[in-house]
Amino acid sequence: MSAGNFFVEHPAVHRFMAEVESILQREKETAMRLAELRTPYRLLLEDETWLPEQFRQANPNSGMGGGIASWLLYQSAEKDLSLFSLVVPPGVTTPIHNHLAWGLVGIYAGEQEEEEFEPPEDRHYPGADASLMKLRFRRVLKTGEFYELIPPHNDVHRVKTVSSEPSISLHLLANDTGCILRQKFDPATGEATPFRSGWSNQQCPESL
Repeated sequence: MSAGNFFVEHPAVHRFMAEVESILQREKETAMRLAELRTPYRLLLEDETWLPEQFRQANPNSGMGGGIASWLLYQSAEKDLSLFSLVVPPGVTTPIHNHLAWGLVGIYAGEQEEEEFEPPEDRHYPGADASLMKLRFRRVLKTGEFYELIPPHNDVHRVKTVSSEPSISLHLLANDTGCILRQKFDPATGEATPFRSGWSNQQCPESL
């Protein structure tokens, strides 16, 4: 991973991304990478000082709807690693969606209810019949709690803010999450629909 673009200038973010780069260069297996990333990620998640107010706000023009904002905080030059804050207003639920990348997701502020789904035959790509999805579990995540994503086994979920204030979740994912085509799923119709969530502070290339 070469030098990337920082959209937040704070020592904590620069320090974290330097540790991430060191780990990714040293470890090639996803499980080992995630294991080593947990401690520096937890420290960033628990630090309340570094995230500017502008990256804690909702976005009325969100690609996910409901005012949900995806604020890009860092992206590698190759666009194969993104750090971003996802802001979900109170009472708002995301569509059921996938991420198509390994990574870490944690609650920086507020509380979220997460429902994780198992697509038929572990398929979370186009063609999966959303009507056959099974709810694997439902849980409430509080500030400071986080979890791993390792597709395809735990990559499909939806979240709802259950706190009175917006929830802010910090994502470290191994792709250009806002610009790639992902899928959202509608259990009522069985449809898996391609969508691009976008970034609230950056444009996606028109060629995508």
